[in-house]
Amino acid sequence: MSEETLTTVGQRTGRLNGPDIVTGRTTYADDIHLPGMLHARVLHSPHAHATIKSIDTSKALTLPGVVDVFTARDTKDTPLLVAKECRYQGDRIAVVVAEDPDIAEDGVELIEVDYKVLPSSTEPFEAMQPGAPPVLLDAPCEDIVEPDGSKLQNIAARSEHIDGDVEKAFAEADAVVEATYRTPFWHQTYMEPNSCTARVEPDGRITLWTSCQGSFNIRDAVAGALKMSEGDIRVIPLEMGGGFGAKNGTFVEPHAVLAAQRTGRPVKMLMTREEEFFDGRPAPGCWVRLKTAGKKDGTITAVEGRIAWDGGISGRSGAVNRLIGPYAIANAKLEAFGVRTNKPAPGAFRAPGAPQMAVARESNLDMLAEKLGIDSLELRKKNAVGPGNLSPTGAPIPEEWLKNTLDAAADEAKWGKKKLKKNQGKGIAAGDWRNGSGATNAFITIAGDGSVTCLTGQVDITGLHTVMAQIVAEELHVPVEKVTVTLGDTDKVPYTSLSAGSKAAYSAGTAAKKAGISAREQVLKLGAQLLEASEDDVEIGDEKVFVFGSPDKNVDLAEIADYANGSATGPILGTSVVGSIPSYPSYAVNVATVEVDPDTGRVELLELVAAQDVGRALNPMLVEGQVEGGAVQSVAYGLMEGMVYDKEGRVGNPNLLDYAIPTIGDVPEVKTVLVEQESPHGPYGAKGVGEPPIIPGAAAIMNAIYNAVGVRVTEIPITPERLVKALKEKEAE
Repeated sequence: MSEETLTTVGQRTGRLNGPDIVTGRTTYADDIHLPGMLHARVLHSPHAHATIKSIDTSKALTLPGVVDVFTARDTKDTPLLVAKECRYQGDRIAVVVAEDPDIAEDGVELIEVDYKVLPSSTEPFEAMQPGAPPVLLDAPCEDIVEPDGSKLQNIAARSEHIDGDVEKAFAEADAVVEATYRTPFWHQTYMEPNSCTARVEPDGRITLWTSCQGSFNIRDAVAGALKMSEGDIRVIPLEMGGGFGAKNGTFVEPHAVLAAQRTGRPVKMLMTREEEFFDGRPAPGCWVRLKTAGKKDGTITAVEGRIAWDGGISGRSGAVNRLIGPYAIANAKLEAFGVRTNKPAPGAFRAPGAPQMAVARESNLDMLAEKLGIDSLELRKKNAVGPGNLSPTGAPIPEEWLKNTLDAAADEAKWGKKKLKKNQGKGIAAGDWRNGSGATNAFITIAGDGSVTCLTGQVDITGLHTVMAQIVAEELHVPVEKVTVTLGDTDKVPYTSLSAGSKAAYSAGTAAKKAGISAREQVLKLGAQLLEASEDDVEIGDEKVFVFGSPDKNVDLAEIADYANGSATGPILGTSVVGSIPSYPSYAVNVATVEVDPDTGRVELLELVAAQDVGRALNPMLVEGQVEGGAVQSVAYGLMEGMVYDKEGRVGNPNLLDYAIPTIGDVPEVKTVLVEQESPHGPYGAKGVGEPPIIPGAAAIMNAIYNAVGVRVTEIPITPERLVKALKEKEAE
């Protein structure tokens, strides 16, 4: 279907469930209330690292209204609760189940635990140094010995990326720059705290209502944690009030199921905002040292660097080649460590690991451009991957997608053409992400009145179901208002992968299109029969099938569907079950303009241009929302967001008063630029759009601040205190 013939796809259609959301009619996880329902609360460790000497739950058990209390000794050898070693502030020790949530909270306070407090480490660079205290007492570590013979500590994983001859490239370079960067744990701060309700059915199966980005991975994780059969668990996903990658896995779902099994009654668990901060899955922080080399003509010749990823108790590492990013660099020597710290295991936050690496990579590029006397935009364009190159993830680059996006951002921002005032500066940064794909599905039925229903297992996190409705409407030539998209639970649809990784619209949109084509072919066949015409002589349009050249000779879609319901072949059913789809990288470029008050260190964001290579915007309004939201989250990462830990490893800002996120007063109107360059795959040439917009913003802010006042702060967020300190150090020099 050519672009010229599209009538519904590409339109600025509002979210079909928008009115329900804004009027409060939508059902969220915490809205579930079942007869006889109990409430459960968790006792969390107050220490970053400690061993448990004893637990006394007797007082909690005697509190009126408390129905059950369980600890690790009651959880059937599952990893749900701490048995001996508390590994971070927030580690789960016991669960209290009561008739009322306040009673459950009171019961938690009555549990007496005798701890032996141990040394802790919450900074990855310090945690990996020789002599650092062990983060976990008996965890296996990589045996990493430095050239000087010293042994690194708390290393759970190591990876490297080596290309070419780095030493030779640095020796022959015309300019070399090097810097060290630090980024913090970074919380997703979704509006809706995690909540779930579990019920044991009469046949022993479990029904679980929850807020998640994928129902099947929740089912599988609960089954694995409780050593149950997956077929014995039904997960009903509800509308999600934000996730950004954090809700890819379980939070308290297994605990709720176990509580329901133990009590025989439905149990709800709702996390508080404070619990979300000290027992959530924030994005990891990191320490990065990066050296970059280049030639006078602007060619980036080499990068060499080391990353210490803050992996929390998991020691999870991240991709090392993102220090190369969307640039063609012949020589690279990069090393990454997954370092254990006494923090919760981190999770995903849109483009996992990419914003952190952009902070270092894009800052170094600006430093290199300045040293070579080259415009930073031109340096990026000269080294941008294009035809003949592979992305860092190995995907071929068929078009000049990145260069075109750089140009689009620069044009909108009037790069090099707009004179700035004193203490104002402009900065640019780029990022790339290859959208994923995964198992998904769409099943289309048409009622006897011509209304259309599409059933899918793909959770809607970005207006996905509206986009699917647009696609189905496009293929069946019906108004989008006549299409209803319904989310099926794990008992109703085949296995469906996460709505994450910029793959939901890419994969589920493909499924919707294929299912729509399947349904349309059936409609045309039946319409031809009713019109006593050849299938080659009919077409579909305006909710009708008609004969070419004779529009008056037609039959309504409703009549066709009604006929099918009573026919020998049966009702119309368009189906599509999709697996993996080849995908390509997409690119995001931010240009930030700031004004700095050198006396106070306050940074005001004057303008933010966010350009993104989107393939094709299936719904420009929703795509713009994704780009704006990601860009704002990214610049907030650069200026204000970040979790703070004290010397004892406790979270210092576990609430929305102390953990700063931007308000409408902090962000100007974001100028979004959708660069439509069709992808060879994806519905109508679309690419995934959710991940890329969060990558470059923090780096663009860092570069803009340097451009404004000549000071490069290499630790984010760039708070007024950090900036004033850097300015005073510069003045002292």
